Amino acid sequence: MLHRKSLVDHPNFIIATRDSGYKNTASALAEIVDNAIEAAATKIHIFINKIVGAGETDFEIIIMDDGMGMTEEELNLALQFGGSSRFNSRAHLGRYGMGLPNSSLSQCRRVEVTTWKKKSELITNYLDVDEIVEQKLNRLPRIRKTLYSPIPIHSKTGTIVRWSKCDRLSFKYIKSLCKHLHFTLGRIFRYSIWRGVDILVNKEKVIAFDPLFLGDGHNLTGGVPYGKELIYSVRVPNHTIMSEVRVRFVELPLNEWAGWPNEEKRRRYITKCAGVTILRAQREIDYGWFFMGDKRKENYDDWWRCEISFPSNLDEVFGVTHTKQEIKETEFMNSILAPDLEQTAKILNNRVRQKFMYLKTQQPPVFAKQQLERADVYMSSIKKKSQTEIDIKSGDKVLGLKYKIVTKGLPHELFFDVIERNETIILILNRNHLFYDRIFKALHEKRITSTIGFIRILEFVLFAAARAEFAFAGKNANEFLFEFKQKWSSHLNTIIS
Repeated sequence: MLHRKSLVDHPNFIIATRDSGYKNTASALAEIVDNAIEAAATKIHIFINKIVGAGETDFEIIIMDDGMGMTEEELNLALQFGGSSRFNSRAHLGRYGMGLPNSSLSQCRRVEVTTWKKKSELITNYLDVDEIVEQKLNRLPRIRKTLYSPIPIHSKTGTIVRWSKCDRLSFKYIKSLCKHLHFTLGRIFRYSIWRGVDILVNKEKVIAFDPLFLGDGHNLTGGVPYGKELIYSVRVPNHTIMSEVRVRFVELPLNEWAGWPNEEKRRRYITKCAGVTILRAQREIDYGWFFMGDKRKENYDDWWRCEISFPSNLDEVFGVTHTKQEIKETEFMNSILAPDLEQTAKILNNRVRQKFMYLKTQQPPVFAKQQLERADVYMSSIKKKSQTEIDIKSGDKVLGLKYKIVTKGLPHELFFDVIERNETIILILNRNHLFYDRIFKALHEKRITSTIGFIRILEFVLFAAARAEFAFAGKNANEFLFEFKQKWSSHLNTIIS
């Protein structure tokens, strides 16, 4: 007679579940942060340490929160796959009880949890992949009372999750991993951070990042809401109650940002970032090109954003899985959202297109812009406003002033004027001067194509400036003109080199 086999082969199951599909280390850590927020934590510390021993380098990650802590029963449930006191509950961030063991073992081979309801009564338990495989364990180890904590504790209640034997982290260097965590966690948990939850990585606060460019954080602000918020009432599956899906659109300030260098726009997450941010219970779980029907993504779509927000009781209709890091465009939600979102996306795309067309007439492109702005750091500061530094979150920096050209009719005979505004040198070309039509505009419209024609223009400009010098006389005038030519020549040499 054959023995009845267990429904699950525990060692193989543990090994297989390590490949459960977390996108990266930040996505896995987000599960632990979820648990802490559900436990009413206000401070969540993440420590990343390098451990060197026996000729090998290992990493450990420790997550400590000041939440309400766990009882022995709750601790065992937390470490059990599918174990949860809130299984299938829709009132919290979690749902299936897979978060802590699944996310932890996707990044490390051992996870230990220490928790306390009183600082004098610590309890601990663990999961270890190697022990399970070698000893064929099919039960959790016994919970132990302990006086030891992996790090000093200061809160009355709380929990510490320790990942050791980390063999699947997204980055090999602590600096790179910290940078990854700061940005990704700041984006995922931006609403929690705005509500006052502190998340720290190696003692440095995680700053919120808002892809809509509305809220304060490690991002530019300047987004402008477009239209009214769209609200859809959707029936909760297997219930008679209704729940709300909210959608809002934001336009980015194209007039102010479009003229920046392409590198800066990419690093500020303006270009190459068109899409929809998906919030489940005010926690971002996905970002992409969703519910847009037949509307294809274009470069113009970089200049607006969309946010879709829904409560956790609508998980099925959005195809949310237990890892909470993606949605699926179900046929049901597509039928509800796509008609409105596609139409609005096309309207916004056209609005951006029209703005760019207008800008081309008002603000001609500065073809030397990148070289001018890179060279500006080596020039002396201007008197109207001292040279500034533009901070870019990637860690690199673009130094100096920005450069821009605008055209307008001026009420005098100057063929150009110049002003400084918001750390930008703005060259104003007078549309009423012959220079604009016969030289500047002619060059842009390729009416002047020969090398000799361009040299003639250069001679016109230089000899006009040279001839104008003779309209000034006196020692002071000569000294001023000499100093001006010296500065001009120096800056020109810097820019060309």
